[in-house]
Amino acid sequence: MKEHPETLPRTVFEASLPHGTAWAAVLIRDYRGRVLLLHKTGAGPRSWHLPGGHLDHGEYPVQAALRELSEEAGIAPGNRPLRLIGTDFSLPVRGWTGNRIAYFFDGGRLEVEYMDACVELSSEHDDWDLRAMTEWETLMKPPDAQRIYRLVKAADNGSVAYLHEMGEPA
Repeated sequence: MKEHPETLPRTVFEASLPHGTAWAAVLIRDYRGRVLLLHKTGAGPRSWHLPGGHLDHGEYPVQAALRELSEEAGIAPGNRPLRLIGTDFSLPVRGWTGNRIAYFFDGGRLEVEYMDACVELSSEHDDWDLRAMTEWETLMKPPDAQRIYRLVKAADNGSVAYLHEMGEPA
């Protein structure tokens, strides 16, 4: 008979649980609805992503999203209210040993002139652009484009996209 988890010592029980990483990203658009994406330095031509990254120890997803937006794109968080618009859960893939959970937030819309003046890329990225999703889909890996399409839809209709495995709906 298998021992019930609640009867195990806490350290043994915790060690038996799945492990993983968490990351957060921000959807920023201009007033024409174009999406801001960053290109990863040294990556292939289809490596465009939302500003975001892994959570630091002791950090909440929304804090990580704001920090990464500032670090990667130079966009100061200010009093920007962020609304959760999606999560994406992935089982271990491509060398990762744990599950991955992503949190996506709507960072609202910004004036193009503001972005032109303040976007300052970190060394992680070598380019940024604003494009309509119909343009981005030809420049991105299909799962990445599909995920962002679903996030834009969630931002527009006030819902939360619950995704699995790089953008597939759960």
